[in-house]
Amino acid sequence: MTTTAPGPERVAWTAQRIRITGGLMLAMFVAAMDSSVVSTAIPTIAGELGHFALYPWLIAGYLLTSTTTVPLWGRLADIHGRRRVLLAGLAWFLAASVLGALAPDMTWLVVFRALQGVAAGCLLPVALTTVGGLFSVEQRARLQGIFSTVWAVAALAGPALGAIFVSTIGCRWIFWINAPVVVAAAVMLWAHRDAPPAGERGRLDYAGAVTLTAGVGLLLLGLDAGGGHAPAWPLVGLGVLALAVFVLVQRRSDHPTIPFALLRHPVIGPAIGAAFLAGTLMFALNAFVPLYVQGVLQGSSFEAGAALAAASLGWTVTAVFSGRVMLRFGYQRLVVSGALSMVVGSVALLVQPPPFGIPWIGVAAFVTGAGMGQLQTPLLIVMQGAVDWGSRGATTALNQFSRTIGGAVGVSLLRPARRLPGAAGDRAGDPRDRGRHPVLPAPGRPRLYLSGNHRSRAGYRCRRVRTLSTRRARPNPAATSRSSSAPAIRPASP
Repeated sequence: MTTTAPGPERVAWTAQRIRITGGLMLAMFVAAMDSSVVSTAIPTIAGELGHFALYPWLIAGYLLTSTTTVPLWGRLADIHGRRRVLLAGLAWFLAASVLGALAPDMTWLVVFRALQGVAAGCLLPVALTTVGGLFSVEQRARLQGIFSTVWAVAALAGPALGAIFVSTIGCRWIFWINAPVVVAAAVMLWAHRDAPPAGERGRLDYAGAVTLTAGVGLLLLGLDAGGGHAPAWPLVGLGVLALAVFVLVQRRSDHPTIPFALLRHPVIGPAIGAAFLAGTLMFALNAFVPLYVQGVLQGSSFEAGAALAAASLGWTVTAVFSGRVMLRFGYQRLVVSGALSMVVGSVALLVQPPPFGIPWIGVAAFVTGAGMGQLQTPLLIVMQGAVDWGSRGATTALNQFSRTIGGAVGVSLLRPARRLPGAAGDRAGDPRDRGRHPVLPAPGRPRLYLSGNHRSRAGYRCRRVRTLSTRRARPNPAATSRSSSAPAIRPASP
C-alpha cells in the first residue's frame, strides 16, 4: 500500500474570510495612499490656506507620529485583541481625515495631519498581525505577496490621485476620499472576532511608551532638523538619552513595550537587523535617485519617477512569488538571494557614469527592489511564526518600526550626498534662488537642474510675491515677511 504526500494547504475562502481579508486590504491601502497623496497637492494647499513656511510639516509631522506610535499599537493589539485596536485606529483615522478636510488654515492642517499619522501607525502593523492570526504559515506564504502588492500600488497611486483631485474637485478631497474607504473597511472587519487567550492579557507599560515615543521623536526630529545640513545634535542627544532611559525601564517592566527577548531570538534578532539595513537602503534610494537622475543625468521629473517606480515594481513582483518559493526551498535561500540582489543593485548604482544612462539606473533600482521583495516577505512570515499569539503584534510592529527607523537614520546620515557636483551646496533646490535654473556649474562640472516640483514651488512663491506687491491699497507686511523668510525647500524624506 502506497501513501501520497499531503499536498499544499489550501486557503478555505469562506464568505467571512473573504470579507475580513478585503477589510484588511482596504485598511492597508488607505494608510499607504495617505503617506504620499499630499505630496503633489502641497503648492495648491499652501496657496489656499497660506503660511507657506509650515508646509514641510504636512509630511514631516505625519511621518513622525506614524513612526513613533507603531510599537505602541502593536503592544495594544497583543493586550486587547487585533479587532478592537484596528477598529479604534480606523475611527481615529476617519476623524483626523474629516478634521483635515475642514481645516481653516495651515496650522490646524499640520495638527490634524499629525493626528492622522498616529492612526496610520496602527493600520499597517495591526492589519499584518491580523493576517498572522487569520491564516496558517503555509497560507500566509501564498497570500503575503498580495498584501505587499496592495501596499505598493497604493503608494504609487497616491501622488497621481492627489494631482487628479487638485486639478478637478479640489485639494480637500484628498482627505474626504478617506471617509468611504475607512467606513467600508470597518464594516467588513466588524464581524471578525479575536481576543487574547485566557490568562495572557497584559497591560501597557506607560513609562516605556512615553520614553520610547519621546526618544524616537526627538531622534528623528534632530536628524531631520538640519535642513539638509548638519543634524541638530542637541535634539539627537536628548533622543538618545530618552532611549537609554527606555532601555532601563524595559528591563524592570513585567510587561515591556518591546520585549528584549525578541531581539535575542536566533531568527527575530537578525531579521530586525536586516529590516533596519533594508530600510536604510530603500529610503536612501527614494531620496537620492530622483535627485541624481534630474541633477546629474539631466533627466526629466517623469524619468526620475519612472526610475524610482522600477524599485517598487521589482519589490511587488518578487513579493508575489517569494512566499511560494519559500514553501519549496526554505526562507534561508530567499534571504540570501534577496541580500545579494540588493548588493548587486547598489553596486550598479555606484558605476560612474552609468553605461546606459537613466535606463541603467532603472534596472539597478528594479534589482534592488527585487531583493527587498525576496528578503522582507519571508522574514515577516517566519517572525510571526516564531512567536505565540501574545507577542505577534509586538513582533510585527517591531519589524516595520525597525525598517522605518533605519530609513530615517540612513537618509539623514547620507545627506552629504545631496551636495552633488555642480550644485551650489544644498541651496540648489532653494526657491529663493529664483532665476537660477539651471544652476551654472564650475568649469568641467555637470549642470544641476532643479526638479519640476521645485520649479513649481518657486513659481508659486514668485506669483505670491507679485500678487502681494500689487495690493498697494491694502499692504500686508506680515504676509510679505513670511513669504520672503520662508526656509529653503528640500525634497521630503520618504
